Amino acid sequence: MIAIALSGWWSDRVGRRKPFIYVATVFMVIGLAMPLLLPDLTGMILMSVINGVGFGLYMSVDAALMTEVLPSEGTSAGKDLGILNVATNIPQALSPSIAALIIGTFGGYPVLFVFGIVFAILAAIATAPIRSVK
Repeated sequence: MIAIALSGWWSDRVGRRKPFIYVATVFMVIGLAMPLLLPDLTGMILMSVINGVGFGLYMSVDAALMTEVLPSEGTSAGKDLGILNVATNIPQALSPSIAALIIGTFGGYPVLFVFGIVFAILAAIATAPIRSVK
């Protein structure tokens, strides 16, 4: 919660979004690597704390970034905001099933953390082409 409040405020203050997305990705990658480096309770606790900060950073700034890429004219903004809502919620709904498939097919939880690291990096790379937002 602290990361959400501080990063949203700071991002608004400096008028930039992408650097916060990239920093959040670094936090999430480090957090997801913790159970691989320390495969015990300590690794899981560290993952939770570090990933929590990274995800808080990401969510506040990502929501701002999404609203800034919407068209400002016309009536399609509401429809586009609805599409963004669906695009945000469907992956969250499908994640448990996909995680179970990864864990069962590819060799357990360590592979799941590797998948998480790869997709966090890919998500950050996907924001690079956005030119209308700094």
